[in-house]
Amino acid sequence: MQIRRSAIGPIAATLAGIIAVVAWGGVARSQQQDPPADQRPRFSQTGHLVKPVGWEAWVMVGSSTGLSYAAAPPPAAGAAPGMFHNVYVQPWAYREFDRTGAFPQRTMFVLSFYEASRKSAPARAGFYEGDRLGAIEVHLKQAGIDKTGWGFFGFGDSAATAAMIPAAAPCYSCHATEAAHDQVFTQFYPPLRERLARAAAH
Repeated sequence: MQIRRSAIGPIAATLAGIIAVVAWGGVARSQQQDPPADQRPRFSQTGHLVKPVGWEAWVMVGSSTGLSYAAAPPPAAGAAPGMFHNVYVQPWAYREFDRTGAFPQRTMFVLSFYEASRKSAPARAGFYEGDRLGAIEVHLKQAGIDKTGWGFFGFGDSAATAAMIPAAAPCYSCHATEAAHDQVFTQFYPPLRERLARAAAH
């Protein structure tokens, strides 16, 4: 089959366009990192989330004490306002959020709890994080897990797995209406809040 010379130009341009699109898609996929095996959400045969391991070494994005989503009486004079709540996210998810401004699928936030303490010298005022409670909570982003795209899981002190908290629980509606970005309370997490502010400024 002969191809007229006049047709070679359009054909070449079309092929170049196809190659460029395929190449761009390959670059985008290469930039999107998959989570390391030890940072991926895992599920048991019964569909329960397996308790994350090594989360203590993840990126801590926020900490609070006395923070409540409902009205509460002030603490007694000299008493701590409440437990410390620390929030961690997988390092790979943190990097992806910093790069794109979006939480990737399989992002997990871990909420841990610490007693407020002031018993160690030389402390004379204020509170620091004391003993850690064994329980944690996990907020997981995974397509299809819930209409919000996120699921909540609560792990007791010695629990190895946890069923997803039912969608009727108030945590889902609270995050849907009050969270600043994609079901996450980024307004309470300085590095995430600052990343979103930089994006909004451009």
